[in-house]
Amino acid sequence: MSSTAFMFGINGWGDGPCAYDYDPWVHAEILDLPIVFRDDLPDPEMVACYSPEHEAVFVRTNLHAATERCAIAHEIVHFEHHDVGTDDLQEERADRIAARRLIRPRRIEELSGITDDPAVVALELNVTEKIMRVYMRLIRQGRISRYA
Repeated sequence: MSSTAFMFGINGWGDGPCAYDYDPWVHAEILDLPIVFRDDLPDPEMVACYSPEHEAVFVRTNLHAATERCAIAHEIVHFEHHDVGTDDLQEERADRIAARRLIRPRRIEELSGITDDPAVVALELNVTEKIMRVYMRLIRQGRISRYA
């Protein structure tokens, strides 16, 4: 069994004492998906994008670690679903799947006794507030349980 077998979010959604946090760089390597850092992305506000033409993820340099981690996780979903172009449904799907991979229920449970502030939890989990809000929305909608 490979060492990635216990990476949360890769081989199912299972979380347990042997699982380790989702690592989008390792996942991209498993998928043979190049991550290329560059500053000339098509939109100045864009932090990352998946290019079907190049079969690569392009990421802006010098991002905050949480922003980079979440952006790569999001773009991996576009790669996995063969998305070409963008639309709101694809973006929403990529955010949902990335949030479920990046945030382990066990880690939420560990932090629940410390704070209920989503911004602090996001910081502790090395995710953006946006991804934290997506995850909390999934809980409110009953799509996942808080401590699955």
